[in-house]
Amino acid sequence: MSPEHLRETFMHAKQSGKALFPLICFVLFSLCIYLYLPESQGQQNKRNANATPVQAHQVAISRQANIIESLGTARANQAVTLVSAQSDYIKNIFFDDGDTVKKGQLLVELQDAEEKTRVEELEILLKEENRKLKRLQQLAKTQATARSALDEQEASYEATKTQLASAKIKLAEMKLYAPFSGKLGLREVSTGTFVNTSTEITTLDDTSVIKTDFNVPEKYLAQIAIGMTVTATSPAYPTKTFSGKVSHIASRIDAATRSVKITANFDNKDNMLRTGMLLYTQLELSAENTLMVPEKSLIPQQDKHFVYVINDNVIEKRQVTIGLRRGGWVAIGSGLSEGEQIVTEGIIKVRPNSQVTIKEMLK
Repeated sequence: MSPEHLRETFMHAKQSGKALFPLICFVLFSLCIYLYLPESQGQQNKRNANATPVQAHQVAISRQANIIESLGTARANQAVTLVSAQSDYIKNIFFDDGDTVKKGQLLVELQDAEEKTRVEELEILLKEENRKLKRLQQLAKTQATARSALDEQEASYEATKTQLASAKIKLAEMKLYAPFSGKLGLREVSTGTFVNTSTEITTLDDTSVIKTDFNVPEKYLAQIAIGMTVTATSPAYPTKTFSGKVSHIASRIDAATRSVKITANFDNKDNMLRTGMLLYTQLELSAENTLMVPEKSLIPQQDKHFVYVINDNVIEKRQVTIGLRRGGWVAIGSGLSEGEQIVTEGIIKVRPNSQVTIKEMLK
């Protein structure tokens, strides 16, 4: 309907009377909505239809560590196989399998009657030798001829004294004590068993601290220092992570593997780690906070790298510098800021200044 036609209709309605005037106004209002509003909605729908759906990622700062992974075997802080220093029959046993013992605790006692008798005999003999020595010392003060006898008696006294000390040592060795605090293994002997210096009685492990040895490539040698953090996991505890420190760095490089042996100490007060366990170790060389983006968001062109940044649903192509890559992620040195959104999927469908809609936001 043309403007001239509308104007004529309006004038005719005015002349026809006031009864038709409200109806005509409603018709004119409806006509305006039909002519102008659908056009605005159509333009908006058209713009939405032209926007490309993409998957995006919001750039964030994360802590990234330079980690060396290796395998190690757990060993006790101290470990020993207990044997007797003397040969004889076992008289008493004072422990059971797996007991926890303190340093100096009595574990085994051998038959020692002969050794006790020998000590008593030498003690009596030493007293007699001492009596003779004192008598000759008195005579030597007045008789010159008694000097040679005095020297001979002094030698006899010292010899007896030495024999007594040796006998006491042998008597003491008829008892076996724990050399340090720890946990005993299986009891391999029984009361009445004849043991010698090669008979294994039991084992003793100090597992309050667990040591783990693992190898690191020699190229990292300059970056390793005593006290650095080492984490470890075990197949026995899949969800548990143990934290330790580097306690020793080998003084030599293995010529065959070109690696250096590292020892780490782990506190084991809860006794979860056991000697012989396989441990997956991770040595943290360095760590820094940096921007990380999915590697698939990069657009390589010659020796440069670009990403598509989303600004108000419009694509901007921006050059970035990259750093360390790890596990599908890459560190960004420059070109992006925290909080910006970049395209991760749908890259081949868009170009700079393209309209996009975000169908999914990755974190």
